Amino acid sequence: MPVSTAGRTDDAQAAGVILVIEDDADVRGGTVAVLEAEGYRAVGVPTAYEALALLRARKVKPSFILLDLMMPGMTGGQFRAEQLQDAELGTVPVILVSAFPNTLEVTQKGSLRAAAALMKPVEPRRLLAVIARYCRNHRPAV
Repeated sequence: MPVSTAGRTDDAQAAGVILVIEDDADVRGGTVAVLEAEGYRAVGVPTAYEALALLRARKVKPSFILLDLMMPGMTGGQFRAEQLQDAELGTVPVILVSAFPNTLEVTQKGSLRAAAALMKPVEPRRLLAVIARYCRNHRPAV
């Protein structure tokens, strides 16, 4: 479905697609809605398995990923480890989201090499501020 560019900010126009990986349907839907209301293009998926399938099939090419760490099945950490093993997919930056502050601190500094981390529940203004700051620092390849 085409997305209107009317009222978009420069950051939103430059961001490309944001992939939201979140198992909670309400949180995922709310996050996508907030992003789209600000003019970003967002794709939400409920599992890390589904996200990897989309990425590997090249059905979505995100500028970056919002990744919930605590999910059933494949965790966010396991997803990121798989992502980093692929030379092309591993270059897509990740913003971690978790309800557990210690998890965020450890994983952001550790092997997951996250660009940023957010604590749940994420306030919409905080989410948009991180994304706007990040979009200024990361422009997708054209």
